[in-house]
Amino acid sequence: MQRFLFKKFNNLSVQGKSMAIVVAALAGADPMTFLFYGLFFHDRLMLDLIFTSIIVVTVGWPIAYFFMRQHAELESMAGKLKWAAHFDDLTKLTNRRTFIERADALVQSAGSGRGAGALLYIDVDRFKSINDTHGHAAGDRALEALASAIRSCIRDGDLAGRLGGEEFAVFLAGADHEQANRVSQRIRQSVRAVTEAIGIEDRVITVSIGMAMHIPGQSLDETLSLADRYLYVAKQRGRDRVIDEDAFLTAA
Repeated sequence: MQRFLFKKFNNLSVQGKSMAIVVAALAGADPMTFLFYGLFFHDRLMLDLIFTSIIVVTVGWPIAYFFMRQHAELESMAGKLKWAAHFDDLTKLTNRRTFIERADALVQSAGSGRGAGALLYIDVDRFKSINDTHGHAAGDRALEALASAIRSCIRDGDLAGRLGGEEFAVFLAGADHEQANRVSQRIRQSVRAVTEAIGIEDRVITVSIGMAMHIPGQSLDETLSLADRYLYVAKQRGRDRVIDEDAFLTAA
């Protein structure tokens, strides 16, 4: 019951919490006034009850409101700090540390007889030239739009994160090779539409993607290293493409 009441109290607004505190104070003060003055000064009981209520409300309301407002501000600040510790402020994707932690949890929870899914290592092609030619504001808009494009191509249970700079990663939980390749190509195509959305006319923004399938017993670091290796090959072979193990071995 106490937990239920505490939960209800936390769901109230600042004014609602302040009112609840004042009502609780009245519920405690008025019975005590009634008992004391009823025994010793019953001739002025009603007057004292009224005075007690006025004092409690007059003094209790501003004090309760002040402390509840401070508490709400502290909770809001704590929530923002917690969010900032896990997410990238610009793209709103998970940051590198959180992505690694959550992807590793998926790998650890995968059954021993199957892989945990697919890891996509994504890098914006020639991103420096966007900043150099159009300014960092345009580069930021490109990263925001790219993050939005990535989110639109994955499922709710998948992970997407900004690893740093213009590098992103996606972990497709439980995906097979065909599904992972389909999502990779969808991301690659979706990113090409970013150029028009942010008002850059002298080039088409593209990404290179290294796609690695997680295999049973493989660590996340090993899968990430493979994806990074395939990404490097995608860059070497002309950018704007997806390279996985099959593509890597075919052209090797």
